Amino acid sequence: MTVSQLIEVLQTHPGDLRVVVNGYEDGFEDLSAKQISFVRIALNTGVEDCEGQHGYDWEPAARGREPATIVDALVLNRVSH
Repeated sequence: MTVSQLIEVLQTHPGDLRVVVNGYEDGFEDLSAKQISFVRIALNTGVEDCEGQHGYDWEPAARGREPATIVDALVLNRVSH
């Protein structure tokens, strides 16, 4: 999803609708500006069920894998207490 696509989705909802992220084990947490970060990621590097589809930009080389496509990304981080 791109920022433009996210904006398009968000515009279909009321401006005062609460935005949350999933809790660590259960429930939900409010999303704050501190939880939004900018990172560089390697596309389509996850191979295990417990991994995300994309990984950190340094992972392919560190794991001896083929070079990956590296892109900039906006991350909405879940924060555990």
